[in-house]
Amino acid sequence: MGSTEPIGETILSEATRSNGITLRSVILGLLTAAGSAYYGIAGSMVLHVGSLVKSNFPVSLILVFVIWVVINMIIARVSPRAVLTTTEMMVIFAMAWIAGMMPGVGWTGYLTGALPAPHFFATPENRWGELFLDELPAWAFPEPVPQIMDRFYFGLLKGESVPWAGWVLPVGWWLVASLAMVGVAFCVTTIFHRQWADAERLTYPLVSFPMDLMEGMDRGERIPKIFRSPIFWLGFAWTAGVICWNIITFWYPQVPRLTVFDSINTKSMIVARGYPPVYLRVLPLVIGLGYLCSLDLLFSFWFFGLLAIVKVGVMNRTGFEVGLAGQPSSGNEIVNLESHGAMTILVMWSLWMARHHLLYVWRCAKEGKGEGEGPVTYRMAVIGLLACSFFICGFFMSVGLSLNLAIGQMVLMFIAYFTVAKYMAATGFGYLVPVGGKGGWWLKSVTGTATMSTRDLVGLGLLNSNIFFGGGRLQTIQMLPHHLKAMDHLKERRGWVGSSVFLGFTISFLVCVGFIIFYCYTHSALFLRSWTLWEGPHGIFNNMATSIGKSDRTVFDPQKLGVWLLGAGEAGLLALLRTLFPWWPLHPLGLAFQYTTGPRYYALSILMVWAAKGLIVHYGGPRLYEKAKPFFYGTVIGYCVGIGIAQVVDLIWFPGSGHGFHNY
Repeated sequence: MGSTEPIGETILSEATRSNGITLRSVILGLLTAAGSAYYGIAGSMVLHVGSLVKSNFPVSLILVFVIWVVINMIIARVSPRAVLTTTEMMVIFAMAWIAGMMPGVGWTGYLTGALPAPHFFATPENRWGELFLDELPAWAFPEPVPQIMDRFYFGLLKGESVPWAGWVLPVGWWLVASLAMVGVAFCVTTIFHRQWADAERLTYPLVSFPMDLMEGMDRGERIPKIFRSPIFWLGFAWTAGVICWNIITFWYPQVPRLTVFDSINTKSMIVARGYPPVYLRVLPLVIGLGYLCSLDLLFSFWFFGLLAIVKVGVMNRTGFEVGLAGQPSSGNEIVNLESHGAMTILVMWSLWMARHHLLYVWRCAKEGKGEGEGPVTYRMAVIGLLACSFFICGFFMSVGLSLNLAIGQMVLMFIAYFTVAKYMAATGFGYLVPVGGKGGWWLKSVTGTATMSTRDLVGLGLLNSNIFFGGGRLQTIQMLPHHLKAMDHLKERRGWVGSSVFLGFTISFLVCVGFIIFYCYTHSALFLRSWTLWEGPHGIFNNMATSIGKSDRTVFDPQKLGVWLLGAGEAGLLALLRTLFPWWPLHPLGLAFQYTTGPRYYALSILMVWAAKGLIVHYGGPRLYEKAKPFFYGTVIGYCVGIGIAQVVDLIWFPGSGHGFHNY
């Protein structure tokens, strides 16, 4: 296993290590982000070896970081003085996280595929030209000329080059608007960081995970402590072993596959007619990282998830509906309205709990104090928040929304993103997807569409699709609380905390979009067999056409608002009960995400880790909990390394027809 003795004279001093973010860590982070973005696009869209972007804490991030840990172990043996410090590794971790969210179905595949689609695929049958083409903002889409449109889908003619100039304006505007969203998130996180870290004491499990993987290296040990644990390798073996066994079936189909990790497509059970399916997906990522989540949250996830199935099933069987005549909501939408009300209360409750801290932030911003509170001063954070918010509101209006709708859409979007960012920091659960996405569905469902113009509906369609800043899988926002927590110890160069985020975001975006554009022109988008270039854009604009083409517009619906208020009241009651009775087991977060993809798809995995952790803590206490932790880390890393091995095999022996191990 190698020596674990301190390196001695070669160890960097604590003073040197405390300098924090270095130029080399930023450069290595940028190179990692660029490489990860490039492979994410090439692997999923060209080579078809599967997508590693399926959650807000993706496999691509874990795999890349494990590779860097191994590289650092090699450096420790070859040149101990050059070992990357924990801070430097966390900079790379942050940039890899950003890059890991963008490729393909994460976001940029949808964005790039959708920009030329409405003009190219418009036909008399789909009525796009009749309904909305003239309402699309010209600056947000490439010019509909053959040199840009036809060549994108059919490929360049001999002697032609990629028409980059036609893409600069639309891609540039979508990038600037997205950077403004990152700016809002960065400023909000800076404002709330001390409240979350010190007052509410969020656990930040997704910071603990990479830190634990490096434990010991800052003390001069050549091999991190966790890799010397036999329990870790036991967890590694059972997940990596399953995948490696299944790799054998690539060449020998007669060998029986182990289906334990198969997707939800084959892991579901119908309880009764009219009831949604119960998914039996076993996902090592949920089991391994869920071990870091508190028992009450795990219990709330699977309890409310199963309760939602019962509620929807009962409503389906009885025909129960809510809404005015001609605009009813069935079971699915009723539960989503309830959940959205709960999610909104969670945000309001968070603001109420932070009221004293927010007053302190405001005083600091007015007086210019709080210089050492975060990566930027509170004054800069408040100014940045206001400036970015005004820009986003203006961007929404330029896309098509009226002022009132732009403000409403922005508020709903901020509610969704705030909830996911905070509670990922509290739970470590990477499959938190905001109910209803960015909130446009709520505006249509509750306020109605009768007063909305065609431009309003076009704007809502664009902003609530995967074109703008991705869909359910968030871009960068969810990692910011973890990044600030990991950099809490810094005394110098704090400005690089934010700079590394914006640099990582920009380079990842440009690499992803640039590669897609180049490859579509040189190889023809129509023949790439990519969902984001064909089915995805058709879905976006067909939905837009359906919404605009409806002759019977909906009106404000007090009944649906009542369901939303009911969910808000239920969440408020749960929050109050938890405040009054510390033993109360149900957390309102479970209600807010009761029917979203995370608790629905992975209810069995959540139940398994809840039961395992409960038994460990009950019979062994904190000591056994810590001793068992390497097994669950090994479960995660073994799964990710196994997928990495499978993709390497696909790249070598099955390029273009990969087996796609990792899915929902």
